[in-house]
Amino acid sequence: MPVGTWTAIVPIRSLNAGKSRLTGRLDAPTVTGAFARDVLAACSQCPEIGDVLVVTSDPDAVALAEDCGARGVIQVGTEGINAAIAQVRGQVDPGEPVVAILGDTPCLTGETLSTVLAAANDHDVSFVADTAGTGSTMWCAKDPSATPYFGEHSRARHRAAGAVELGGDQRSEHWLRARRDVDTEIDLWDAQRIGVGPATARALA
Repeated sequence: MPVGTWTAIVPIRSLNAGKSRLTGRLDAPTVTGAFARDVLAACSQCPEIGDVLVVTSDPDAVALAEDCGARGVIQVGTEGINAAIAQVRGQVDPGEPVVAILGDTPCLTGETLSTVLAAANDHDVSFVADTAGTGSTMWCAKDPSATPYFGEHSRARHRAAGAVELGGDQRSEHWLRARRDVDTEIDLWDAQRIGVGPATARALA
């Protein structure tokens, strides 16, 4: 794939909201911001990704994005993650493929994203299921008319919409990293076992 082929869209609802199952012992903005920093670092280290856009309703997340070399976009309305992705996608050239990456995937590396995008390049629409097997961590689209279905039962919804599930060897390191989102203490333990990025490691130290 040519360098800079893909545009990455990273939706972050807020640095202060969410992750309630984690923040009993962790400060919410610290851990959420650390996850996001590691995702954005992975994007910057992936040669196939050109632009990186963070869509959020939180001005602090916009500032974080810009600090990481990405572009922050304030979400219009409150319709949720799929509407946020659609909003930002409307600002991308229709001929450019996009990859939407959840901001709570701190195990990602540039090499992992390169592995995902190499597989995605063979399909018009594809996705990566989460470790639990019910959700999704990434959605890749070369078709400008395709729609993401993040949220409850997103793995089944993406499949039903015709998206191809990526990751034949789910035991390989890169696919373990690609699938690992973090919502609970157990998820976080598993992420640390796999290997989190430097910002998350510092936040947990």
